[in-house]
Amino acid sequence: MASPISETWVYATMLIKNEWSETGTGFLVFRPISTSEGKVFLVTNKHVLNSKKELRDIASELTVYLNIKNPDGSISGESAKIQLVSPGGAKSWREHPDRDVDVLAIDITGLIVSYPQIEKKWANYEDIANETKRRELEVSIGDEILTIGYPLGLRHRTSNFPLVRAGIISTRIGESLEDEIDEAGVKRKRVLRGFLIDGATIPGSSGSPVVLKPTVGRITRGAIQLGSAPQVLLGIIAETKLAPIQVNHGVIPSFAGLGLAFDAETINETIELFFNLLKD
Repeated sequence: MASPISETWVYATMLIKNEWSETGTGFLVFRPISTSEGKVFLVTNKHVLNSKKELRDIASELTVYLNIKNPDGSISGESAKIQLVSPGGAKSWREHPDRDVDVLAIDITGLIVSYPQIEKKWANYEDIANETKRRELEVSIGDEILTIGYPLGLRHRTSNFPLVRAGIISTRIGESLEDEIDEAGVKRKRVLRGFLIDGATIPGSSGSPVVLKPTVGRITRGAIQLGSAPQVLLGIIAETKLAPIQVNHGVIPSFAGLGLAFDAETINETIELFFNLLKD
């Protein structure tokens, strides 16, 4: 039986290139407005648009790489431009107001409408694992996860399908992490609303969705579940953690295999900025 990921998240994830030719990953989330209408958002990291806020604020477009279904049923890759500013000057994107929450969302409803041949697959709001859903599913340290994205910008030759990688949850979800970063020679502590995954995370994975692996036979509330676990969205990858290696003349950075992911609630909060439910 084929993995459900191959028919869902593989289609909902896109390669992104910004105006400075830097690449990253994004994924689609559908937010209903009424029983018959809604908007589609491309969720990614702030730094995928640009790591510097002053450059994000003047960015005018992004390139996304789509998969188009041809009349014969085959899939081919195409690229499309997303305009980040309307002719009237309004931005089509919002970023999370917390500077240490690296999450950004872009309204791409117009692009989706203009490409009717795109496979319409995305995460719905009920697929986003908030605290209540995580508790219901008993998501915990050691649970298996999948990440879907474009590490190192890799993709297929004729299509734009992403790579799927496996890992585990390394820290508690819903309990903040603390670390220290260097900003222009000044060290600053951060309190992060995220969790770590062990999944050989490497650059280009930024913006990748972290999804609970649809494992058959997962134990929940002491009972073995006969069906596969729901492939809910647990968070979004934002950083690759490095581990210094000692050499003769100092240290060199090396990948620790750990990735920082922000909790799913931060995705909801960012999308809701479009609807004035939170202050931007």
